[in-house]
Amino acid sequence: MTTELLSLAKYLASSRAEFALSEMNQYLSRKYEEKELFEILKPHFYDLDLFCDAGYKCTKLVKRPLPSDENVVRELEALFKNPQLPARVEKLINSYIERSCGKDWHTGERGLLIRENIVKQKEEYWKGTGSSQYPKIRIISYLLYHFPVYFCSFQYMLLELFRGGLLTNKMSILDAGAGPGTITLSTLDFIQELQEIYSWNKIDVKLNIRIDSIERAPENIDCYKELTSLYLSGLTQENTNITINEPVHSSIEAAPALPDVDLMVFSNVLAEMNAPPSHRADVVEMAASGSKNPTMVIIEPADLDNSKALRVTQHALVKKGFAVYSPCSFIWGLECSGENCWSFQELGNIRAPDFMEKIANTGEFYRYINTDMKFSFVISRKDGLVKHKYLAKGKFMRLSNLKKHIEKRVNITVSVMSGNLGDERTFVYKICDGTSSVPCYAVLPAYHISDNNSMLFEAGYGGIVEIYGTLVRENKALSSYNLLVMRNTMVRAAE
Repeated sequence: MTTELLSLAKYLASSRAEFALSEMNQYLSRKYEEKELFEILKPHFYDLDLFCDAGYKCTKLVKRPLPSDENVVRELEALFKNPQLPARVEKLINSYIERSCGKDWHTGERGLLIRENIVKQKEEYWKGTGSSQYPKIRIISYLLYHFPVYFCSFQYMLLELFRGGLLTNKMSILDAGAGPGTITLSTLDFIQELQEIYSWNKIDVKLNIRIDSIERAPENIDCYKELTSLYLSGLTQENTNITINEPVHSSIEAAPALPDVDLMVFSNVLAEMNAPPSHRADVVEMAASGSKNPTMVIIEPADLDNSKALRVTQHALVKKGFAVYSPCSFIWGLECSGENCWSFQELGNIRAPDFMEKIANTGEFYRYINTDMKFSFVISRKDGLVKHKYLAKGKFMRLSNLKKHIEKRVNITVSVMSGNLGDERTFVYKICDGTSSVPCYAVLPAYHISDNNSMLFEAGYGGIVEIYGTLVRENKALSSYNLLVMRNTMVRAAE
């Protein structure tokens, strides 16, 4: 009977712009309640290109980028200005921990065991050797320590995609290496917040979202299913149809390629593979092989080893024909080597949720608090789309030629590839134009700050600036170049 209903729904969708589910009864031998039809068809709305609202009215959904006008973007940015777990998510995680470990989970031997696991997970995290075989206590440790900052960080990535028009009203998402559901929950919450903003601005947007996931650990799958189902049960999906499919129980290396995925997310999972960074690109390529033009987001720790490894993986993807949307821009139209590049996004601190403060309420408070949003990432596409189309012209010097111009003033055009790496007396930003294998930094002493050079602060991670009259200095101790920005040095946004 389901096959008959699907065929009928497909016919009605193709023959009219809108229909009520009750109309289906005109063509059926058995009569159905509208609610019954809705529940039967709900898992298939995505493939049918249908959106059905709470009144059981169905409309054909034409895939298009989500409206991202200035007001909506500004309100989203304001929402994330003081990052923290939303109250409903914090309550969800806290309740899960209490169900798993009891109300006094943070005290006594249970609290001690959780703290020991947090320390062990931190060691694995920085080494890139995290195990997917989490017993229950390790899931709890992950939720307490890693989940909040990963959750908040990914919403900034979604904001980046939203600004660029890479999120659509009909969207298939793959959470690869899903763990207990951090990326999926972050996405669900982002969608909910976005719909509320659309509603405030009287913008009618209907969303049809399908989320698939891959996870190798059965314990994580159980947690994923419980947390995501509980989150969805608390949503009023007035303008949003969301389908979360059963997680694929597999390693990301062995999982089959899913068809027609729009957004693939590999969050802190490729570094756990027992494979060289360049070979990790094979896994991403395989995952993308079933989709026409997916957006692929890879996120890894910001430490030196894992961040550099990500750039090697990124370079291998470029060799396979994938384009880097962001954060890197190839200003001179040349491919960089991808080696010896340490580049990461730094977004400040989140507010520690109450459950994190509970487990950290010891003499070594700092060991169990994780609020620093700092990570390395790459967004890649099959179609060659890039965030910045800017290409340098002859009036600028390539960073690969700096050695010939030590103690001279030059004009350069570069991407700003870090936040401030210095202090309040001397501001230091990693810069890149894709030509130099030697690290380069723009250095601006506080006493030289002026209207001429303030754009260096405003460019943002991955932003491109033109710098006129910067003094080249060699830092032999660190095998790098410092480009001194002084009061009269002009820094302009590239156009």
